[in-house]
Amino acid sequence: MSTASPALKIPFVKSPDVEESVHGSALAEYQRLSVQQTLNNKFVPVPILEARNIQDALIRERFEGQELAIADIGCGDGYHGEVFGPDARFYHGFEISSEMAQKSRERWQDIDGARVFEGDARSLLLPTNTYDIAWSLYFTSGNFRQEFEDINLYDDAYLDKNPAFIAIVNRFYEALKQGGKLFLTVYKDVPKTEAAQREFYQKTGQTVVTPLGSRFVATKEDFWSVRWTEESMLSNLRACGIEPGQVVFNDLNDVAWLVEVTK
Repeated sequence: MSTASPALKIPFVKSPDVEESVHGSALAEYQRLSVQQTLNNKFVPVPILEARNIQDALIRERFEGQELAIADIGCGDGYHGEVFGPDARFYHGFEISSEMAQKSRERWQDIDGARVFEGDARSLLLPTNTYDIAWSLYFTSGNFRQEFEDINLYDDAYLDKNPAFIAIVNRFYEALKQGGKLFLTVYKDVPKTEAAQREFYQKTGQTVVTPLGSRFVATKEDFWSVRWTEESMLSNLRACGIEPGQVVFNDLNDVAWLVEVTK
């Protein structure tokens, strides 16, 4: 049974590695609609939907009904908090989109231990030794990046040591208890995945601007999603102080892993 979430103070502060991003109102509205569509299964290509469903089955089998302290990085519309929040010791969702944060608040309004923190996770000041689990599901961690107008700046050196990914993952890794788990659902860097990513964006009415064979897919509407090799993931995790022996790549299907890190 969930208990009231502790009165943790988790402020968002301005950090030097966080840039301001200002979009026109029409583009911002279009982005909000696109985010909602990515959570609607009718827009999701079959391999991606399959990976999501397998991921959900795995984490439900391992953690549903347990009294855990959980951090949900990019909680979206609050689906996973609705599943795990009622039994969690507390469930904290972190969300940069105001609209998605509000959807989570509405969805969790009757779950005593669930709370949403709205803002850029790179700017968080998290207490240490707090969470049993931190997870970023449905490929959210592949969206972490600095915003560059020139997509050529996302070169191999950047992707192998992505400052935005490292900043966010490091904050939540430090907030885990010893023995705690970090989970990241990520795309494998294979052609089948790239095809599914491109189809996904096109189904939501976006225009892909990256050439075939890029390690990420970006759109004119400012969406961006990277694919990973084991080597590129380990390179980024190593920059967070995480060694390869702490990492397990759980196969979901041909296009995705659920990366599991043990502190």
